[in-house]
Amino acid sequence: MKEEKKSSCKDFFDAIILAGGESRRFGTDKCSFEIDGKTMLQRVAENFERPIIVTRIPRNCGIEIIDEGIGPIRALEIAVKRIEKDKVFVTGCDFPFLKRRVVEYICSKDYEIAMPLLEYPQPLLGCYNTRFLKNNISKVNSLQELIGIANSAYLIGTEEIKMIDLSLDSLRNINRLTDFYTKVKIFTKSKILLR
Repeated sequence: MKEEKKSSCKDFFDAIILAGGESRRFGTDKCSFEIDGKTMLQRVAENFERPIIVTRIPRNCGIEIIDEGIGPIRALEIAVKRIEKDKVFVTGCDFPFLKRRVVEYICSKDYEIAMPLLEYPQPLLGCYNTRFLKNNISKVNSLQELIGIANSAYLIGTEEIKMIDLSLDSLRNINRLTDFYTKVKIFTKSKILLR
């Protein structure tokens, strides 16, 4: 399998990786699970210049913010204060097959929110306008709720993402060991939501 490298230019967005889940369905710490000699967290983090990692335990990967039981949204609220660029990509260690070119494509969209659309929008593969996120993260209890208050959101269908990731592996959310054997098989068209 050919390994995708980071682009040599600086990121035009910051990145936050949520890595604090309890991995109950997975059966062991998912972020530390190794695939081809790299942990799932390392595989995601290597897509970014200086990712901010929100975690319950030290991970020795990127800039870490320890979630001391406050939950992912409140920890994300703390992490967002460290964002310097106009956009921030938010993801989790659940996406070990995430490709850099998919992240760049999502973040290239000029909306308050841009994220893939499977059966439902995928906020943990989302790129957010930093000002929008900083102004609204304290008003919600989930990333999904941000879609309802955004003035503009681009939900990127799988048909569009296939142009840059034919296998759709970047969208594979690994919550159970059996998910390694499951491909994304849903076909959606892109949608623009404006208020």
